[in-house]
Amino acid sequence: MELKWKTKEVVVVAMVAAVIGVVYTIMDYLYMPLSSLLGPVFMELTFGIYLLSASLPMYIVRKPGFALFGALVTAFVNLLLGSAYGIQLILAGTLQAVGMEIGYAVCKRYGGNMANMTVGAVLGALCVLGRDCVVFGYLTLGAKTFTGIVIVRLISAVVIGIILTKGITAGLKKTGVLRGFKCAQV
Repeated sequence: MELKWKTKEVVVVAMVAAVIGVVYTIMDYLYMPLSSLLGPVFMELTFGIYLLSASLPMYIVRKPGFALFGALVTAFVNLLLGSAYGIQLILAGTLQAVGMEIGYAVCKRYGGNMANMTVGAVLGALCVLGRDCVVFGYLTLGAKTFTGIVIVRLISAVVIGIILTKGITAGLKKTGVLRGFKCAQV
């Protein structure tokens, strides 16, 4: 496996991450109304979408560091577009990326298979959950609510996150932009 980053990989991931940053900015405006409608447990259905900043770049390139690079580009674009969530965006993106990087490193060494994606999604979700417990006091919500949050977040990370990652990658493949990338060879 070649570990050296190529300019084409960096450019494509930066462009994809920038688009995700724009999507996240739109979601920032929908977050409060959705949160009021769905409540704390079912709001976690959106977590799979938020995991895209780490999962999509890693699935496309499948090299160490691309989950972190994609997540940070996404966070900075989101900040530059006026997100009110500040440093928490960078922290959440970094934590998601750490989980995703571990998932790809330990399961079949960057193969882009279901094991990579599932372990990465679960670890990314749990890393951000740790932050949410400390920063947002999730543990004070009560055992039933907290358990519901964990279950829905993990399901969203694995099911919604993987479906979106594979679907977006398939769409990008059709355009030809991923020609020569590891994900286009399967």
